Amino acid sequence: MRNLYIAIIAAAIALPVSLGAQNTDSLLQYRRSSLYSFMISHPDQKMDDEIVEAFMSLETPDKYNNHDLSVKCVTAASKKDDLKREVEDYLARNDIAKRLVSKWFLRNKETGGFDPSLVMSRGLYGATALDVETAAQSKRGIDALADKGYEMISNTFIIVNDITYVDHEANADIATGILGVIGGIAAGISGSDDNIVTSLTTLGAMVSSMIAGFTVRINSYLYQLDWNDQTADYFYEHYYYNKPGRDSLSMALFAADTALAAKKAAYEADSTTFRLKFIGNYTAKSAKPVLRGLYNPEDVFRKVCGRAIDNNVMELQKEFDQFKVKVPLYSTEPLMARIGKKEGVTAKSKYEVLVPVVDEVTGKVSYNRRGVIRPVADKIWDNRYMASEEQAEGSELTATTFEVVSGMNFTPGMLIREIK
Repeated sequence: MRNLYIAIIAAAIALPVSLGAQNTDSLLQYRRSSLYSFMISHPDQKMDDEIVEAFMSLETPDKYNNHDLSVKCVTAASKKDDLKREVEDYLARNDIAKRLVSKWFLRNKETGGFDPSLVMSRGLYGATALDVETAAQSKRGIDALADKGYEMISNTFIIVNDITYVDHEANADIATGILGVIGGIAAGISGSDDNIVTSLTTLGAMVSSMIAGFTVRINSYLYQLDWNDQTADYFYEHYYYNKPGRDSLSMALFAADTALAAKKAAYEADSTTFRLKFIGNYTAKSAKPVLRGLYNPEDVFRKVCGRAIDNNVMELQKEFDQFKVKVPLYSTEPLMARIGKKEGVTAKSKYEVLVPVVDEVTGKVSYNRRGVIRPVADKIWDNRYMASEEQAEGSELTATTFEVVSGMNFTPGMLIREIK
């Protein structure tokens, strides 16, 4: 049943795959996991409004497809004994798993019909020449590429960030005045950027003392959409139907179709089929920020929160294999990929180079190791949040350069994944 639906949808969409259109931008689109992130707000705590504003200004980590829903901030009491239970009650009560599926298929709330174009575009748009060649050799041909989009649904994640301000009692008075001082420095210094940087350096000891009281603690909870063959088959058989055309005849025929109306009602009433599974969590405090390039309070908050969230995402990737990102090689002469310090790249890191292989029977994708590479120590890209503004070493780069540990015949578009 599932393959029947995939075949029908693939034929209906008929998206072209042009090898001539491949470029580095399309490589970066390839097989990303999808991420919905939101935060827990604690209105009874200091700095909550500023933290919420900073979080709302941050973008989805660029190694994931943005799968955000409309709600990005949920309020909770700060002294809950079991915040994880409250989070999971919220996720269940609001049918978040089903809403993620609805977004994947661009469900029309009025008609209940589904549109597979998002699934198909994420599965096909970034396919490399290697993938097309592999699929063309399989019995199912190009349909295997369409399957990749559906497999991507299972790689849908939620990160819930519980962000709180850490009020160090010894520095509480200093911390309260941080924003005003930073703003005052920006207002009181005139002249060129070089003069501003020099003046900030002169005031470094004072500012470092004052900024020491500003810290946030982030506890990030990671969940994954439980999209398996059984769930997929049930969805395609009992709920899936194409949205009607926009013309009046199509709408009239749809309105008179009692079977589709029953499917629509059944899907909306279903509160048990679609589920999330808890993967794990990670808690850390933010590091003291470098103040170079920070000339207003909003920058301070964004940098502290942005760096802390990136750190938690990185640690979750290291801990849980299913959350690790696979990134395509950007080039092979030199050997480069667009990951850096934000993803935890260091001189000691190692990455396996992977070749995707399509199973001729099932159409599912597995990965064979082609070799191992490691970063060149002085050519690691600093892509952390606001690294350019602080003129950090490596922030002028656009990718990290690697050297070969083992293997050969690497080509652009092959995937790399960190190994321990």
